Amino acid sequence: MLAEKLISELHRIGKEAERQNKDILKDRCLPDELILDLKKSGAFKLWIAAEYGGLQASVADLSQAVQILAQYNGSIAWILGVTGTAALGSGYLEKDFAREIFGDPLALTGGWAAPVGKAKKEKNGIKVSGKWSWGSGIRHCSHIVAGAMLIDDNNEKPRSILVYLKPEDVQFIDNWNVLGLNGTNSIDYAVENAFVPNGNWMFFPVVKPKIDAALYRFSFLGALASGVASVALGLAKRAIDEIIILATEKVPSGGRKTLGERAVIQEKVALMKAKYLSCKSFLENAIEKNWSNAAGRIDDISTKSELRLATTFTVSECCEIVSQAYKIGGGSSIWDGVKLQELLKDIHVVSQHGMVSSNNYEIAGRVAFGLKVNEWLL
Repeated sequence: MLAEKLISELHRIGKEAERQNKDILKDRCLPDELILDLKKSGAFKLWIAAEYGGLQASVADLSQAVQILAQYNGSIAWILGVTGTAALGSGYLEKDFAREIFGDPLALTGGWAAPVGKAKKEKNGIKVSGKWSWGSGIRHCSHIVAGAMLIDDNNEKPRSILVYLKPEDVQFIDNWNVLGLNGTNSIDYAVENAFVPNGNWMFFPVVKPKIDAALYRFSFLGALASGVASVALGLAKRAIDEIIILATEKVPSGGRKTLGERAVIQEKVALMKAKYLSCKSFLENAIEKNWSNAAGRIDDISTKSELRLATTFTVSECCEIVSQAYKIGGGSSIWDGVKLQELLKDIHVVSQHGMVSSNNYEIAGRVAFGLKVNEWLL
């Protein structure tokens, strides 16, 4: 469980993000001061190794933190979720270099791990070129991660790697003009022949972490998907709260009863709450089972598949919850500045993340039937 002090700080920062939401939407980026506040709270340290000053907390802890923030502002919750996953690198890198990157109390890493760049070996390092998408929060990062294929001059098969770039070496491409999660500023970014010294890159996915702990034995993609689903849970929780407030006050034109006094609305809201609580329980149970396996060094494909099933199902159901709340609100929901409109936009962007795509249902089905799957995808 998160410390009460951090929980209090997350609520305070979340409220401040919501207060500044008009400017966040206009600027398409979270204010530096707000991110600095979140850094100082310790939230970004949740998955940084303890020996570098991090909290080395559990997957459930970060999920809880993300859910809290998402109730106020989806963008800041998203930044915490995805950069939290990038912090797992503190358990994967060689210790001297991990300390250099993550030892700063204000360290923050983020980027895209898919190996779309190219790298070649050089003396004492590699040179990297490429262009990546989905750089959520990278303008606030002390190091920016990027996936690439390492091409060996000895004609060996190219291997996937993850590199840690310095912000001054990166070109930011301002193209984040989207439906929702506007404040994540998930822009494209690029480098051309950027030199990365040995130690500041690693083969990825990691076969064996440098720090032997449950957090770093936990599935990287499972952890990422958990963060995405946690954003969805927070948005759904707020949507239910918002529609209850609206339905308690709103009397539709020509009517005498408030929306909340109508049986059909009562039934819909009750079902929304049931869906939310079911998804929350499903996700948290799947995280706990995978954490237990990681702690016990048990590599079980069925348990990993269950987590990916839980994250995908949670996002899908939360999308329906928010959409239902928006529909119940009727004409009151459509205006700029109305929370239900903001939630609708944000949840539909969350639902497009590849980690929670409907393809995961097929993978879970194949696992259920005992058929082969690419285990790395879990």
